[in-house]
Amino acid sequence: MKPVAEYFKPGNDISWLVKQFEAINFYSKKGLTDKFVPRQDASLVFHFGTLPRMLSPAEQQLPRYFIAPLVPTANRIMIKGRTDVLIVTCNPTILSRILGISMIREKKVCLNLPKHVFNPVWETMKKHDDPEARIKAFSGFIHDIYPGKYIPDETDIMFEMICNSSFNTQLRDIISDFQVCERTVQRRFRERLGITPKMLSRIVKINYLWNTINSKRPIDYQDLVFLGNYFDQTHFIKDFKAMTGETPDYFFKRNLDMVRILSGRAGQEN
Repeated sequence: MKPVAEYFKPGNDISWLVKQFEAINFYSKKGLTDKFVPRQDASLVFHFGTLPRMLSPAEQQLPRYFIAPLVPTANRIMIKGRTDVLIVTCNPTILSRILGISMIREKKVCLNLPKHVFNPVWETMKKHDDPEARIKAFSGFIHDIYPGKYIPDETDIMFEMICNSSFNTQLRDIISDFQVCERTVQRRFRERLGITPKMLSRIVKINYLWNTINSKRPIDYQDLVFLGNYFDQTHFIKDFKAMTGETPDYFFKRNLDMVRILSGRAGQEN
């Protein structure tokens, strides 16, 4: 039995920050293990039941609430007991800016949040079983800490351009539009995303190609190489395996239901 996941679109009042809400409920004595595949989003994660365990790249029990930042490789997670979680998928450059939090992970698998700020909203959401009531409480919390209208800065705009650009567009061409030196861009991206523009582009590309692959028919590598602007098939497979830990052939032939839930993809695919 797989976890039950519900997905909610943000209201217009909070869509400048939030891309999706995901509520997961599940109970298992034995536990389930699978992976989170890198995405170009960051998430605020609130656990109200049994805390899951990260198995790799570093083993640790995850906290009650934290930021799941952008990561360059898949994280392996085990959920066991009663899982009750709300995942708020956010634009990472905006999230880090309004919270004043650096996204630099160093060797951490998640980023801790200040208890004096987030414990009250966690306590309020915990009182409710209904995901929509929790979403309402979270939305009110964001309005309290950032009541004004959000104005995107250069890093926000550059992030969106990389996420939405054609893979034939060179990163240096995007950066040149802003008349800022590459070293400054690298520093801003590390602070606001935790990764470089080049790594962001790789993550965007893998997720885009995942969306084009239909597991019910053979993978057409030539199409994927062309769509992703890879040098050749070997380059694509190497990049895919580096990010997911599995070759495309193996990955798309196995059951991906749990991966989609843990990676927040099922809601965006519907």
